[in-house]
Amino acid sequence: MSEEISNQILDAAEARFRTYGYGKTTMAEIASDIDMSTANLYRYYENKLAIGSAMASRCFCQREEFLSEVVNREGLKQAERLELFVLEMLNYMHGQFSEEPKIAELVEVIVTKRPDMVQAKVESDRKLISVLLQKGNDSGEFEVSDVDEMAHYVLAALAKFSSPFFMTMYPLEELSRLARGVVALILNGLKKK
Repeated sequence: MSEEISNQILDAAEARFRTYGYGKTTMAEIASDIDMSTANLYRYYENKLAIGSAMASRCFCQREEFLSEVVNREGLKQAERLELFVLEMLNYMHGQFSEEPKIAELVEVIVTKRPDMVQAKVESDRKLISVLLQKGNDSGEFEVSDVDEMAHYVLAALAKFSSPFFMTMYPLEELSRLARGVVALILNGLKKK
């Protein structure tokens, strides 16, 4: 499948999922939105879950690229970089999910039917945090004996700020305030004594 056709399908599906929800969107509607027959759409994607999975994968990749840029941004101390990482992750997630609650249906489907994808996203986040912690060790700001293990703990502490499910429960200002407080606690434990 060409990337152009794939993007057309995923863009049409995303527009439908955001407007009507995953459950109320049909393969025929997605096909119609891009002037394609339903039979032809099935040549590209086996079913709606396959489209939703591809859409989620695309979103995960964009998010990883964005957060990777934060981890590798020059001119910051590691403590500043960790806080920026958490706040940027929160802003990204809030922007994606707070205004369009219908997309949460797709998230729920992916969590339930494709836990492998969710685990891969979590592992990607853990690796980015490991890089950040290692840079902190290398610069002398942090003293972390097992970077990979600590990355698991840090990620667990940040769950509220990286999960779509919390994005509609709190205003961004409140989540940002809480995130800064959690980062301060984490940094207190990571800093070289």
